[in-house]
Amino acid sequence: MWLLPIAALIEILITIQTMRSIGFLPPLVVFVVLLAAIAGLALARPGPRVFLIGGIVVSLFVATNFPFIVDGLMHPIGTVHAWTDIIALVAGLAGSIGGFAAFIELRRGAPVVRAMRSPRGEAMLILVVGAILGTSYVSVLGFDALETTPGLGVANGVLKAPTQAPAELDAAGSVFIQKALQLSTGPGAVYVVNADAGPHTFDIELGGRVLSYPVPPHSTTAVVLDLTTAGIFTYWCAIPGHRSSMEGTLEVTQ
Repeated sequence: MWLLPIAALIEILITIQTMRSIGFLPPLVVFVVLLAAIAGLALARPGPRVFLIGGIVVSLFVATNFPFIVDGLMHPIGTVHAWTDIIALVAGLAGSIGGFAAFIELRRGAPVVRAMRSPRGEAMLILVVGAILGTSYVSVLGFDALETTPGLGVANGVLKAPTQAPAELDAAGSVFIQKALQLSTGPGAVYVVNADAGPHTFDIELGGRVLSYPVPPHSTTAVVLDLTTAGIFTYWCAIPGHRSSMEGTLEVTQ
């Protein structure tokens, strides 16, 4: 029975941390209130209905955030959010299963899950904890490495300083304010101004390869590009869940 309230509290902490990065979102606030009520009732007044409703709410929470969780799992190196995505998924599944199991136990008056009393159950727990810790370490270490990378410079083919005026791209509330930028062919610069408390990236595909620049919180990053051909190129933020509101086009003219 303790799985549901603990899982609900973990999901609350992760949601609050997420909102600190992406901003205030009413649906997430509603989930925080519901999860807090479920955790309190499960600890203070445990009953079959509490665990049934709790299992349903936690399952809906996992299902709602599943696309972002999958994106984080597919890109564990490029974002610092991957480890929280994994913890949210594991805690959510454990909480929903625990809630439904507790509902059945209270209705029939007998335990349903005895996994933790067997060597197999203990081995599964060790594997899950090891996977969480290992992926967390790889994610955080990889993101730190990207954040401290001073840019690709000459590797991008930029051999001369830009002579044209730079373009400015502002990030606020996990949204790229400018949806279209303009530069001319030749060396050019984009100043990415991040007003958010969380990190972003500036990704753009040029010459058949994707260039990625980390943009730390509350900072301005100068992205210098060698724009050899005219055309329209898409730029975006590669943090999982951000691209839908952080994407635009760079028009390069002769």
